Amino acid sequence: MNPTQKILVADDEIYMLRLLEMTFKKGGYEVVTCRDGQEALQLAGTGLPDLIVLDVMMPGLDGLGALRQLKENAATKNIPVVVLSAKGHALTRVEAEVAGAALFLAKPFSPNQLLSELQKIIGQKKP
Repeated sequence: MNPTQKILVADDEIYMLRLLEMTFKKGGYEVVTCRDGQEALQLAGTGLPDLIVLDVMMPGLDGLGALRQLKENAATKNIPVVVLSAKGHALTRVEAEVAGAALFLAKPFSPNQLLSELQKIIGQKKP
C-alpha cells in the first residue's frame, strides 16, 4: 500500500482552505494548509508535497509569483501545481499555464471535480 500522498493548499480565504482541506482528506490525502505564497514556498521546500494548490490572489506573494518560484527551484520544480482563481480571465489562465501549472480552475468550482482532476494529476485512484 502506498503511503498517504500530501497536498499543500495555499489560500488566504479561511472558508476556501477548510473546504479544500475537507475535500482532499475525504479523498484520502494528507493536507497541509497555509495562507500566502511565501509560506507555501517554505512549506513546499521543506515538506516536498505530492501536489500544490495555489490561489492566485493572496496578500504578499500571490499564487502566480509563488508558482514561478516553485518552478525555478530544483527541489520543487517537478511538483504539480493546481492554480485556483476567482478571476477566470483568459490572461490569468495563460499566465498560469506558461508558468507551469498542471491545471487552472476558476472559482467557484465543484470540489468533486477538483478532487477528480487532482487524482488524475498525481495518479492516485479512488478505491
